[in-house]
Amino acid sequence: MVEYLLPYIPVISAIIVLGILTLAILNFSIAKKNMQRQGEQQIANLKIQSEQQIYSRIMEARLKLENTEEFTNMAQESPIFKERFALVDKPSEYYTIVSFLDLFEYVFRLNKTQMIDSVVWNRWKGLTETIMTIPKFKTIWSKTRVSHPDIEFREFIDSLLIQDYEH
Repeated sequence: MVEYLLPYIPVISAIIVLGILTLAILNFSIAKKNMQRQGEQQIANLKIQSEQQIYSRIMEARLKLENTEEFTNMAQESPIFKERFALVDKPSEYYTIVSFLDLFEYVFRLNKTQMIDSVVWNRWKGLTETIMTIPKFKTIWSKTRVSHPDIEFREFIDSLLIQDYEH
């Protein structure tokens, strides 16, 4: 019986080697795709971290610049700023409120794009709800809401104000 199989051993060996080679190529292809996906994910994560760091620096620089006496004096020459400053006790309050609103918008966007955990979002949402009960925040929001391009964010803040009126 073994003598009967001897002529086929080279063919059987070639088929086995070809099968192993095919599996190796398939595994290599899968591994390459997985590595590429991981690399793309790492790049996306770095991009998000960079974006968040850049946003943080921009907000910090903006608040520092706005809170200078020079900017405040120049801003008082603008009818828009003059009107908005009249809604608060001092310009720094206006700058603080606007910075909070911008921060809320940024966190809202992070939630919308699923870049933050739902627990973190719920904390921020609660903070936003609480802060939006402050009368000066409501007043400034009513004057600046159109400057926020995200319609869903505007609707979110407006819904908080409606909830506040209902309580």
